[in-house]
Amino acid sequence: MTAAPVQEAERMLRGHGDRFLESLVRHDPGFTRWNSSFRVTENAVEIKLGEGLWETAGDFLGLQTFVDVEQGQLATTGVAVCAGQRRPFALRLKVVDDAVSEAELLVSTDTAGHFADVDRLLAPDVLYDAPVPPERACDRDALAAVAGGYWSALGESDGSLARIGYRCDRYDNGKKVTNTLTTLLSPDATVHTVASCLNQTRGARPTVRGGHFPVLDPARGVAVSTVMVDFHPVPDSPRPDNGTFYMVAVFKVVDNEIRSIDEIREILPLGTPQAW
Repeated sequence: MTAAPVQEAERMLRGHGDRFLESLVRHDPGFTRWNSSFRVTENAVEIKLGEGLWETAGDFLGLQTFVDVEQGQLATTGVAVCAGQRRPFALRLKVVDDAVSEAELLVSTDTAGHFADVDRLLAPDVLYDAPVPPERACDRDALAAVAGGYWSALGESDGSLARIGYRCDRYDNGKKVTNTLTTLLSPDATVHTVASCLNQTRGARPTVRGGHFPVLDPARGVAVSTVMVDFHPVPDSPRPDNGTFYMVAVFKVVDNEIRSIDEIREILPLGTPQAW
């Protein structure tokens, strides 16, 4: 596509995203234009129009949206205000024939603590909107390979398998979880890098499922991935988080290395099946 058609396609996708979010706030799914074969899920469970966030959403804050014209998909992360409470939020939409065919919602119940700080999501990182100079960028296939390498490294609990840049940090539900004093003062009693966080998962024997990439944006070096990861119980762990971690992850990739990772995630019962 030339520049003008691409810009128009991006405008169309963003418009569908805006209308979908407005439909949630209005509690009116009819405000969205639906494809005849549409599906909607929330936290990996299929729901009917009018259920889930259509019943509870009051507002959306700190939103950051990424679009992929080639795939006809967009992803949005930020904060959903549900019954007066701020909750980490992510959305994936697929548009076919100028109508929404897939809507995948993730709204987390984990808002504060060692792995969450929802208020940090109110000011999204401008790093993800910044263009990458052509000489430091990579194409769509390379973006997917670099981000996919992170999931492969998690599955093996081996941080050396991921292409992680020197300046890389990871954020979970808004909370910085690498290179931070908070972790040093936690039960881990150490300072983790992105790679050492991956190594630390060995006891939980993670199993990665999915790893789809609905958005690949070479110009900004952004890859958005949806994934489910099974973390098994770890005996005598000081932090017994286990279950199926349902995640939407945003990767910033520069020089064929991961520069930053932001994950929105909800912990579901272990073995929760994939919805997509």
